[in-house]
Amino acid sequence: MIDIHTHPVMVRELVEKDRKLAAAVRDVFGLRFPSGPLELFYRELDEAGVDQAVLLPIDCTHAHGCAIVTNDQIARLVAETHRFIGFCSVDPHLPGAGGELERAVSELRLVGLKLDPALQRFNPSSRAHAFPLYERCLALDIPVMIHCGMSLAPGGASRFARPISLEPALEQFPDLKLIVPHLGWPYVEEALMLSVRYRNVYLDTSVLYAGAPKDTLRHLLLKRLGAHVVEAIAFRLLFGSNYPRVDIRRSVRAVRELEVGETVRENILGRNAARLLGMDDSRPETHAKEAE
Repeated sequence: MIDIHTHPVMVRELVEKDRKLAAAVRDVFGLRFPSGPLELFYRELDEAGVDQAVLLPIDCTHAHGCAIVTNDQIARLVAETHRFIGFCSVDPHLPGAGGELERAVSELRLVGLKLDPALQRFNPSSRAHAFPLYERCLALDIPVMIHCGMSLAPGGASRFARPISLEPALEQFPDLKLIVPHLGWPYVEEALMLSVRYRNVYLDTSVLYAGAPKDTLRHLLLKRLGAHVVEAIAFRLLFGSNYPRVDIRRSVRAVRELEVGETVRENILGRNAARLLGMDDSRPETHAKEAE
């Protein structure tokens, strides 16, 4: 099982070594609860039955003067264990963004790019700032995850993050492997349209706007979109929790309790991500237990 959407922002080993990170997580990202040891992250993955987690940083130097976890910090965590898969982030406003993306992939061995137009305050259809990064992602053969929908971060501006704003990039780069997180909520139909029309657009399930994750997913996927639509795009749905904003165990339970076929569930919970990331479909051995 693979969680495509986690933020290692409350890992004590990182926060204690980087006081700027603690301030960025609190004031820009909007999380104020105490950090915990890295071992706690491992335990939460184990209890949820998750084998591997994708770690996501956000470089918002231009807009907020900080990075919410750096690429080097992600690389150090990935080097600790096979349980972590690292994405990088670069700030599209900075002249050296392309070079940093190359370094993160070729030297740090990170395997995807995370962009957040809401926090980074950029237009994802910008030919000056965004398109050169998409072109590099294609050349490097890595996926890019672009935040879409509501931003929970106090430093975020959701007006930059509508899924439809990605269409010019998809027209220009039809082979770009693009992940739209949070099902693009509240613009779920826009996100769905992109995934139906463009074969390389994936949607992740890391959405929670009210109630429990299982209620949210059931409403959005089965009632608002319909089971037949979920079946049609089943190979482009990825499990994501948005940890630590959302409990991983509850997120896993939300997918496991969806009224869809078992093959669809297993594709969402890991097989699709493994294919997207170019990994062997067999999962590594761990002591993880199934989520209750």
